[in-house]
Amino acid sequence: MLGKYFLSISLISLLTCSALADDMGDDLAGFGEEEDVSSEPLHVEEEKESMFTLSGDLAFKTNAGYKSHRVKAYKSDSKGIDYSGINQAQTSLYLQLDTKFLDDWKMRISGDTYYDAIYDINSHNDYNSDTKDEYRTQLRFDDVYLQGRLTRDLDLKLGRQIVVWGKSDSIRITDVINPLDNRLPGMTDIEDLRLSVGMAKFDYYQGDWNYSLMIIAESRIMLEAPARSEFFPVDNIFPVAPEPFLDLKDTATSWDNMQYAMAANGVFSGWDLSFYAADVLDQKWHIDLKTKTRRVSKIKMLGSAVNVALGSWLLKSEVAFLDGIKYNSTQDEKNRFDSLVGVDYMGIKDTVLSLEFANRHIFDYESKMSSEKEIRPDYVDKDEKQTAIRLTRSFSNETFNLSALFSMYGSEWQYGGFSRLWLDYELADALNVSAGVVDYIDGDKAYIKSIHNNDKVFLDITYSF
Repeated sequence: MLGKYFLSISLISLLTCSALADDMGDDLAGFGEEEDVSSEPLHVEEEKESMFTLSGDLAFKTNAGYKSHRVKAYKSDSKGIDYSGINQAQTSLYLQLDTKFLDDWKMRISGDTYYDAIYDINSHNDYNSDTKDEYRTQLRFDDVYLQGRLTRDLDLKLGRQIVVWGKSDSIRITDVINPLDNRLPGMTDIEDLRLSVGMAKFDYYQGDWNYSLMIIAESRIMLEAPARSEFFPVDNIFPVAPEPFLDLKDTATSWDNMQYAMAANGVFSGWDLSFYAADVLDQKWHIDLKTKTRRVSKIKMLGSAVNVALGSWLLKSEVAFLDGIKYNSTQDEKNRFDSLVGVDYMGIKDTVLSLEFANRHIFDYESKMSSEKEIRPDYVDKDEKQTAIRLTRSFSNETFNLSALFSMYGSEWQYGGFSRLWLDYELADALNVSAGVVDYIDGDKAYIKSIHNNDKVFLDITYSF
């Protein structure tokens, strides 16, 4: 409640500051056209640029399932909730206040809130409390940081922020710093899913290289679909799913859970190269038998990424060695080697075609990790393969942007995945409409099987100011 109270005060303050900033300038229109009745030269002060800038988005989002499918809201629920038809009627507001002071320092405070009326419109559905808590309302801070120059070659960025590692647009390999909002998997691109994390980030510049050091104090973990909601039908995934399902515990922000990361990024003529090292929270949870909860533990990662431009082609690759990954079906921590190769082709006007292939290899693999008979299954193979194909095409001077993403799992795509096709249209200045369809493709994995009828059409209308 305190977090929501302070964010409400902050958002009101942002609006007040903006109004005050707009009133600071004098209206000098037509001043030079007045008759000069004195012999003294006329001195006109230039209007000072406001040190505050307020911007944001007001959006309405809706989606509808076009296949009939039911999901148990409770273990004892024999009928379940039918998620065909309209499943979202969300109005959201995002506010961002930027201020610049001195010559080399600036500050950003941003936050977002939304209300989804569908849970009141469909009040006849017996949604469980976790589903309503996660989807009906939200009020939170996003980027909140202070950024500036300590010396000519050293910068500091302090506060909640997003740090993007790697070269891939669709698959995460070395991108381990920020957790994701996975409450609606497949509906949104990775770039719009990252959650800001509180840290102190130092950047040192020397020639073609930039060296970064991050001390991450906030132990923020991923957001996921709540148990027995449309995108997490646990009774179809786990052979024995208790009621209530195992809680996903937040990781306490403490000295023991401090995270650290370092990066070196070199940019050269026609190519760039990056090296990474991190001691951070994992991007997946595991079941803790002692506490009978789901938890996120820390892992260590060493990785590298490279881009090479060759005419109309962009070649890219990433590798990461991860140490200390915990799974459900075994008590032994595992090491994993993740790799990615990809290519972008830009030889067709206003078109980008991308192909990426990734493999995640588990060392000391145990056969029970892929078994569906385990009480606590993992459903993972020794080598987990993923393919992503993306197409983006612009029309009418980028007034229309057509995009398609096809993401599949398994060497022969036997484990299923999803496809998304959408169109962004700039209806007017500051007014954008996005519409599309998401198809969840059935496969041999339990999770994909459980959501393969969740196919949706969606519409987003956004006004930016």
